Amino acid sequence: MAGIEQHRVTVKDVAVLAGVSTATVTRVLQDSEKVIPETRDRVMAAVEQLGYRPNPMARDLRHGNRTGAVGLVMSTFTNMYQAGVAAGAEKELRNAGLQLLIGSTDEDPSREPELARAMIDRRVSALMVMPDGEEREFLNPGHLFGTPVILVGRPAGGLDADVVMTDDDRGVEEATNQLLDLGHRRIAALAGQSSSFRATQRLSGYRMALAKRGLGEDPELVVDNLITSAQARSAMAHLMDLPSPPTAVLALNLGISTGVLLDRLENNRKLAFIALDESELSAGLSVSALVRDPEEVGRQAAKLAIDRIAQPDLPARTIILPSHLVQRGTGEVAPEIVSERFEMAQPPQ
Repeated sequence: MAGIEQHRVTVKDVAVLAGVSTATVTRVLQDSEKVIPETRDRVMAAVEQLGYRPNPMARDLRHGNRTGAVGLVMSTFTNMYQAGVAAGAEKELRNAGLQLLIGSTDEDPSREPELARAMIDRRVSALMVMPDGEEREFLNPGHLFGTPVILVGRPAGGLDADVVMTDDDRGVEEATNQLLDLGHRRIAALAGQSSSFRATQRLSGYRMALAKRGLGEDPELVVDNLITSAQARSAMAHLMDLPSPPTAVLALNLGISTGVLLDRLENNRKLAFIALDESELSAGLSVSALVRDPEEVGRQAAKLAIDRIAQPDLPARTIILPSHLVQRGTGEVAPEIVSERFEMAQPPQ
């Protein structure tokens, strides 16, 4: 093993040679007092033999030298929610004397391992990831040189990692229940990519609400794999051309919500409409919305990163932040009632 090139040596290689777990190697590299001297000596001998170079920033931060950087892997720079997460994280990290490095997959989940490794190569002290893909192996400690990982927006999936999430399933269930209470039974749900945890999580809330009322799901009313607002507009046109069109629609991400809103304005739709997340435009046009606080998500993720850097032996934590339904008018329309006070303004001619 002595011939392994330096840049390819991982924590796992050190663990195998020393005959310990990767977690033990990480504790040794982070100067944990919980490792007995004999084990520490064996690990450090393996480190020297393999030529492994641990990240010095974590050790510096643990001893009070608050310099360095934390990485954030996100899917796009143009999503307002993800931009809010980054803004919240940056403020919290700046207050702690840390910088934020951001990388985007450009909505290609296969690039997540590449970006994570690029962050590690830049010696980030912790890595925050907003994953879309299902691949998790690249986030194991052995591939990240012991760098702590904070998952943003989805559960750990077997990883020993900190997590910050929002309760989207509960929130969508609440929004669906409101529409059901008003008498709606033809409720359309427009969602993102079927491979995305967040899309699945939100649709599960919709389905749970229907199931609790003893109602079956109509496959015609569930449209997923929507990526752009233009696709959402096309989906709305198709739904409204059905023999029995929906009387209400749930738009389950911000891009879809924008497309549904544009369709609503263009065609003067009067059906009930609840968005997930909001913009200044949708709020100004009185669109009811299931609202989350992306900056708070970012702040909490950054706090977990700071704590993890300073105290690597803390148990993994999961923080679930609430969403809340904001009633502005569009989501409170009964199927048989169309009143002037619920109509959206037409765009300028």
